[in-house]
Amino acid sequence: MERKRELTKILLAESFKELLIKGSFDKITIKMITDQAGVIRPTFYNYFQDKYEVMEWLLETEVFQHIREMTEDGMEREAIYLLFRKMEKDRIYYQKAFEATGQNGFEEIFEKKIRQLIEEMVGRHKIKLEKLQGIKDKKIFLEFHTITVVTGLKYWLTSRDIHLSADEAMEYYLFLMSHPILELLEK
Repeated sequence: MERKRELTKILLAESFKELLIKGSFDKITIKMITDQAGVIRPTFYNYFQDKYEVMEWLLETEVFQHIREMTEDGMEREAIYLLFRKMEKDRIYYQKAFEATGQNGFEEIFEKKIRQLIEEMVGRHKIKLEKLQGIKDKKIFLEFHTITVVTGLKYWLTSRDIHLSADEAMEYYLFLMSHPILELLEK
C-alpha cells in the first residue's frame, strides 16, 4: 500500500513537471495535473497542498536528497558538481520553474534549499577563522554566499545570452569562489 502511495505522489509530480515544461506555471491547474496523472482531483491534496509544494518536493527528491548524501560523506566538491549536472539535465524545467515568482516562488524555495546545504556543509567543518578577518557575522557571510550561488545558477539556466555546459558553469563557480575580484585587478 505504501509503495502505491509513493508511486501516486511521483506520478502527480511528474505530471506537473511535464505540464510546466510545455506551458506556464500560472496556467497549470490542479485539475490539469490530476487529469495528466489519471487520478481524480481530490487525490492531489492527499499528497500536496499546492503547486509550490510539488516544486519543492521535486527539488528535494531529484536534486538535494542526493547532494545532501554526498556532503554527509565529505564529498562537497562532487556534490556541487552534481547540483550543476542535475540542473543542466532538466534545464528547461528549471528555466520554467524560475518563472514561478512571488511568495513561495521557485527562487525562494531554491534559495532555502541552498542555504540549508551551505549551513550543513559549514556545520560539518571548521572554518578557517583567519580567512574571515573583518567578518563580524557568519550568518551574513552565509547569506551572501547563498545569494551568489542562487543568482549564478539562475543566470546560467535562464540567460539566453550564454550557453555553458554544467562543466563550464562549474568552472566559473569554482574560479569565482577562489579568486576575489580585488585580487584579480592589475594595478
